[in-house]
Amino acid sequence: MRAPRTAPLVLAVLLAAGRAEAQEPRLYFEQDGEGQPLVFVADWAHDTGSWFRLLPLVRDGRRMIRYDPRGQGRSEAPPDGNLSLDAHVRDLDRLVTGLGLERVDLLGVGTGGTIALEFARREPARVRSVTAVSPRVGWSPSELEFWNRFLGAYGRVGRPTLGEYSSVLVERWFGTMVVTRETWLEPFYDLMLRRQSAESLVASLAAWLSAEPRLGTSQVPVPVLVVRGERDHGGERDGEIRAAFPWFQRIRLTGAGVQPQVDAPGALAAELERFLDVAEAAAGSR
Repeated sequence: MRAPRTAPLVLAVLLAAGRAEAQEPRLYFEQDGEGQPLVFVADWAHDTGSWFRLLPLVRDGRRMIRYDPRGQGRSEAPPDGNLSLDAHVRDLDRLVTGLGLERVDLLGVGTGGTIALEFARREPARVRSVTAVSPRVGWSPSELEFWNRFLGAYGRVGRPTLGEYSSVLVERWFGTMVVTRETWLEPFYDLMLRRQSAESLVASLAAWLSAEPRLGTSQVPVPVLVVRGERDHGGERDGEIRAAFPWFQRIRLTGAGVQPQVDAPGALAAELERFLDVAEAAAGSR
């Protein structure tokens, strides 16, 4: 695979209704390849490095664009502290517009899947397809309990880097058996978490936990594939996604958890390519 070209996306001042809005944070992104744009939207606490196992498996002929959401990775935290879904969608809009992309395929994991779905709901003419992996549409009581306890523990022990919680987070995302078998997982996530701002990540998590994303029933004409691993126990509200996007498919990946781009990249790549072929054929028939 060709070496990625990297650059910050800088749109310091946005104009709306004839007045300057608050300064938006700079977004870090990477891109390589040529062809139909495929934009990768990372989950909470993940950065552009989290796609490293999937990227070599994506077919040639795609322009692959990865970015760090605001307050994550090498993207800046928002000066006004705005970490809402609206702000994340606005950032994705800035990225797509700033790169001059007309119609994109989106691949989002976790909270990144939520951002991708909401962007498609608001801007259907600019989205050819959405692949949403373990998308966060609401939180179950057990998830809220775990993550609120996590935030409470972080506040009590002096606000360390999130690398201090690598083992807890990795076990949450992948399960004990996978972590025991794949000994590289914890060191990889330890590095990824330590190089990010813990304060920004914690603020972002708190914002996600307090939100209640609802996609409505607007019948958006964009093909959507929801991917869940067999160890992903979410999906109780996938019916809301189906209601908003009638062109809806859902699959489960054998042997995968909530981050299949890491623990089942081959299976995810195969389903992604199959779905993108269907989306391309559908776009050509319109």
